[in-house]
Amino acid sequence: MKFPMHTKKIEVYYDGRCGMCCTFHEWINRQPRAFEIDFIPYQSPEAEKAFPGVSTLDPAREMIVRTDDGVIFRGAEAWVWCLHGCANCRDLARKLAQPAMLAVAIKMCRLLAANRHGLSKIFFHRKDREVRETLHLMTPPECDGDTCATDHDEWRAELMH
Repeated sequence: MKFPMHTKKIEVYYDGRCGMCCTFHEWINRQPRAFEIDFIPYQSPEAEKAFPGVSTLDPAREMIVRTDDGVIFRGAEAWVWCLHGCANCRDLARKLAQPAMLAVAIKMCRLLAANRHGLSKIFFHRKDREVRETLHLMTPPECDGDTCATDHDEWRAELMH
């Protein structure tokens, strides 16, 4: 995996309901940046607006990064791209992008992704609670008969129970 020198921005589509994912997002936001990184929860209406068709890439399964060149990376490669966007983690990202290390990163990401909700409940319970509380404060969409302004409320309802 190679990183182009001219990257100015990436978009990261992540699970906004996952405490582990939200904690990673917050950690990245605290780092000095080498380029702009926009985090967008895949459940939000903004995700489909910013990247029409993102839902067809199954973002619930693994994080997705789209570069400013339109190249898509998923899972471990997406995580490595996020690290590459942090000015202090670029050397680590380059090492993880090497074939042997990327193979290890892929296995680790698959293990984490497959168990992220359980791990989130164990290690990031406070963050999960904060996400639920924030969602609870959100105003429901305006509904006109059987039609609502958004179809993204079912994940909110699931989270609240």
